[in-house]
Amino acid sequence: MNILIAANTKFIGPTSVMVYSLCRSHKSVEVDIYLAYHDLEEQDIERLQNIISYFEKKRLHPVDVGNEFASKIMVKRHFSYETYYRILVVDLLPKDMERILYLDADMLIKKDLTEVYSTPMSETCPFVVCDDIEGHARGSYESTLDRVAIPYNYKYFNAGFMLMNLSYLRRRDSVGYILDAFYREQNRYPFPDQDVLNHMYYDKVQFVPWSLYNLPAEWWKVDTEALSKGVIRFASYPDMNNPSINQTERFADATLQMRDHAHIIHYLGILKPWLYRDKPMYADVALYAGLWFECEKEMYENIDGLERLQ
Repeated sequence: MNILIAANTKFIGPTSVMVYSLCRSHKSVEVDIYLAYHDLEEQDIERLQNIISYFEKKRLHPVDVGNEFASKIMVKRHFSYETYYRILVVDLLPKDMERILYLDADMLIKKDLTEVYSTPMSETCPFVVCDDIEGHARGSYESTLDRVAIPYNYKYFNAGFMLMNLSYLRRRDSVGYILDAFYREQNRYPFPDQDVLNHMYYDKVQFVPWSLYNLPAEWWKVDTEALSKGVIRFASYPDMNNPSINQTERFADATLQMRDHAHIIHYLGILKPWLYRDKPMYADVALYAGLWFECEKEMYENIDGLERLQ
């Protein structure tokens, strides 16, 4: 199984926990982890190597893409280089590699991913992805579709989980086209990488369940009124903050069930446990934070000499 991650030196702490959780969930599986970076220190790479070396059948492949990136695109505003590495690194991977699973570093891998990694992809599918349920939760999904010019009968995906069809991307010389679009559109879109990928490929991607492979660390409450009509709908944040709705009668809390069944938890935005070490957490953050801190604790207990980072 080929895994792609991207990291910078400021995010090496959370990346360490993500990598440990990935290896822990695939103890008997051969995993090649490709690390895309440009500013990591030697000690950062050694840190990740020490974690991976604790497990059998795991290998780390650092890929320095800094110079390659700078020659192709200028980064503007507040976006980091790492935002674009999931695409840029395609041309730097082994030519005989057919697929690789990109995962954001602010994730926790709870369960085995070999089944989703083996998802059949058609020759015309560039990525296997998950619906951006975060947009539904915040009541902004339709406006996002409008912003990116996607018809309402299609979905907008979150780019934090992407099973990449490298054969397709190479055959279509996609990297050049995508990077050119990144450069042209980065001032137009609030999320230039994700928005551009959606605009270019919304009608070509395949979807797998977000509830299993890209679960945001939030409340998940089922709308019982919709369920009575045979429709599964989760309450949005506007719904949950609407005083005219009887919350107890209308919604059934499924947060713990969703959390426990997920293979991947994605700590999006401000929902990152490590940001709340010394201050009160939001209630939804607290429901998921324990899993991350337990994994971090186990990592430091098992990996001898690993420097503690905040």
